[in-house]
Amino acid sequence: MIQVTDRARAALREGEVVIFDWAPLGLCCACTGQLWLRPAPRALVPRHRGFRPVDADPGGSAVAHPLAYPFLLGRDVTIDCRSRLGFRRFSTDLPPDVGLADLLGLAALAKGRIV
Repeated sequence: MIQVTDRARAALREGEVVIFDWAPLGLCCACTGQLWLRPAPRALVPRHRGFRPVDADPGGSAVAHPLAYPFLLGRDVTIDCRSRLGFRRFSTDLPPDVGLADLLGLAALAKGRIV
């Protein structure tokens, strides 16, 4: 379940959602990626890229790119927002390398699941 804090709710403008987007990264002939957050007007969320709604509180406040969606399943995630000099920065309590580490198997290694 995605929990949006009161501060993040207040930072979202009318008709905006938080998008868990996917930033492709190239690593030595392999293509992988990383999750990142951004706000966007609900009407402009690109449907052709297959963004999917995620289970969030409040409902409908977050969507995810198809490649980011699997990393959110079964996780409790909190979205927060900090404003500095009028700029909003949305963040989560996910590890900063959740997409990249999971794809490369490093998260399982760090947790001692792979020997």
